[in-house]
Amino acid sequence: MQGQGKKRALARQIKVAAVGFVLLMPGIGIAAAQGPRLTAPGRIQNPAGIMAIGTAASGVVSEVLVHEGSRVHAGDVPAALSCTPLEAEKQMRTAELQAAQAVLDRVRHGPRREEIAVAEAVVGYSNARAEEAEKTYERTQALREGVSVTTARILETLRDARVSAAQLGEAKARLALLRAGSREEDVREAESRRNMAAAQLERAGAELERCAVRAPVDGVVVDVLTNAGEFISLAVPAALLRLLPDAPLQVRAEIDARDLPRVCVAQPATFTADAFASTPMQGQVESISPVISARTLFTASNETRAPDVGRVILRVENGGANLPSGLPVTVVFGPCPSN
Repeated sequence: MQGQGKKRALARQIKVAAVGFVLLMPGIGIAAAQGPRLTAPGRIQNPAGIMAIGTAASGVVSEVLVHEGSRVHAGDVPAALSCTPLEAEKQMRTAELQAAQAVLDRVRHGPRREEIAVAEAVVGYSNARAEEAEKTYERTQALREGVSVTTARILETLRDARVSAAQLGEAKARLALLRAGSREEDVREAESRRNMAAAQLERAGAELERCAVRAPVDGVVVDVLTNAGEFISLAVPAALLRLLPDAPLQVRAEIDARDLPRVCVAQPATFTADAFASTPMQGQVESISPVISARTLFTASNETRAPDVGRVILRVENGGANLPSGLPVTVVFGPCPSN
């Protein structure tokens, strides 16, 4: 009896094991179909790259205001050149512009009231002299020529009368000219000279501005390549410092060509770095290069693999703000999202 009971218990255990095996078969099949997760080497990178900052002017470096690791903002001046000749030229152009503007104002405003008053006074005494000269000539004509007055005296008074009349006409013309104001052509000429002086001042200011080395964007100085007192020449262009702009970080991963079908856009991934093992990062595939390239990221596990790889750019979604650019990471790809 005991032997039969053991046989029945053994039979029940076999049935339970068979049922469990049948239930586990789908999961085993799915896991076998998916295979292990795809892992690839990668590197943190800044999409803007490292910017070489220089200058478009020649001169001696007067001061360097930053050092490696300094944070700068767009418009800051991390370094400057000594450009004394350009400063003097700008002052000269400023004075020329002020003079040209004064001439334009004078031409636009026309003659002053005092100038017109002077011209009116000149007309007044010219008129009096002309009347006196005319009366003198008339009195001389009334005398008997050759007896009371000489012919020369008559001609002299005639000359004086004509000269006085001409001077009166000239004074009246000058007064009319003052009252008419400035000519339109003179105004346009003065405006052109003022605009030319303004353009020359702007050019001098632009050349002087080149002496100030300004940061084009926010970022961190990664290297200072000059010192105060060094001469910089346009004949031999050189960068003064290198700047890493502030930008969302990316990961560039290299996938074996045979594994590219397992990668898709928007595929989730996890990044880990040996130096930051406690802070895993999440991201998504942003783009897949359509060109097969030579491998540049080498690890102990891929040295014997084929050199042909596809490059994949992944967007870092969280946890990577403080990571240094160029940090090597390991990328573990998740499954592609279903459509």
